[in-house]
Order: sequence, then C-alpha cells, then structure tokens
Amino acid sequence: MALLGGPLAHRLQATGFMDLVVEVLPQFPETGAMVLSLAHYFEQNGALCQDPEMEVRVFPPRDGRPGHVEALSFQQAIPPIYQRVYPEPGKVVPRLKRDLNSFLTTWLRNLKQQGHRLVAEQI
Repeated sequence: MALLGGPLAHRLQATGFMDLVVEVLPQFPETGAMVLSLAHYFEQNGALCQDPEMEVRVFPPRDGRPGHVEALSFQQAIPPIYQRVYPEPGKVVPRLKRDLNSFLTTWLRNLKQQGHRLVAEQI
C-alpha cells in the first residue's frame, strides 16, 4: 500500500477525469525493475479512498527485449477489496495474475486515451 505524498509521488490530470497519483516504491535491483503505485483517490468522510490502487512492477527494456509491466496487487476502498498476485514468497495466484494484468492493460490504455498529463511532482 502506498502512502500519498511519498518522496517520489507525482500527480497526473486529465480534464473531466479523476487525478492519477503515481508513487515510486522500493525497487528490485536484482531485476532492474521498479515498483509503482498507481491510484485514483476520492474523499469520503474526510478519508482518502482508493478507486482503485494497483502496485505494478515495471521492467525497462533490456538486452534488446521490450520493457513490460506486471500487476502485483489491486485494492479499492468501496467495496473493500485487497488482492495480491504473490501472497507470499515463492507463491503466485496464476488466475489473479492474468485477471489483474488484463485489467491493468485496459486501465493504462484508458489513462492514455483520457490524456493524463503530469501536473505536480513530489506532492
């Protein structure tokens, strides 16, 4: 789970759509991958609620191979959902991995089509 306003947080906006908050989380130096939290938030009763938040691992292009993104977790506040692709070291939930990667592909495509642009760094 990310903490809004972390040391490397960015806000992206698109007219008529919820802001997207992107936070850089601890990295995986052995793979060259970076972990990001991607989240939309809304406020209810004074609390920020995820709608949704995903943690994703980003693999940069390497050795002539294209980069790619992998879903690690999904959560939302209402209704409360929390799912992890890798619930513990050495374990993976294959169906959840496929489902969340499919959702992530659609969400990223939608964000791009909506025109989200960086408006604030280190929020």
